[in-house]
Amino acid sequence: MRRAPLLAGALACFALAALLALLAVDARGWQRTLTRDDLRFRALPGHAALWRSQSVLPFDPAATLLGTGDAVGYRHALQWFWFSKIGTNPETELELPVLRAQTQNRLQAILDGARTSRERSVAANLLGVITVTTPAGDKETQTQTLLRAAQYFQKAILLDATDYAAKLNLELVLRIQQPGRSKFGKDARGGYGFGKGRGVGVVGSGY
Repeated sequence: MRRAPLLAGALACFALAALLALLAVDARGWQRTLTRDDLRFRALPGHAALWRSQSVLPFDPAATLLGTGDAVGYRHALQWFWFSKIGTNPETELELPVLRAQTQNRLQAILDGARTSRERSVAANLLGVITVTTPAGDKETQTQTLLRAAQYFQKAILLDATDYAAKLNLELVLRIQQPGRSKFGKDARGGYGFGKGRGVGVVGSGY
């Protein structure tokens, strides 16, 4: 009779060890997936099915423990910005206005809830880029668009003083608002994320 509790305890320990081993496998899988797909995104921003890891355990508890939801959400927001930049999402085939609106919603969620100031700064900068590159008909609308974009860029800089892209983009907006005050800086001639001194980039370094 005394052997039964010992056997049950041994089985419980064995089951726990197996569970922890599988949890470790899933955790390493997520680490490899994020590293691999970050590199893929650098080379092919429109690559489908990025940052998805197949878990061994049901409901992927490793993802919950690692907090990959935030990391993946941030990366998907950057990818959606790329889709809005090229004008199409191959997985959804949304019309451009809808695509841009959904991209803004994703970036706003990052700005409001990201865990790091760097990620919030990147989101604010990209919201500014989307705002300033949205077509505006009349002069008053253009003025308000530039004002909103400048506010996003300023917020990005306040969140991360090292965000060079946001500083560049803010300079561009201010020059447009007050033309003739001074010459563009050398890097400012690249435009909003386009050209040599561009203000946008890839996962890992931000845009």
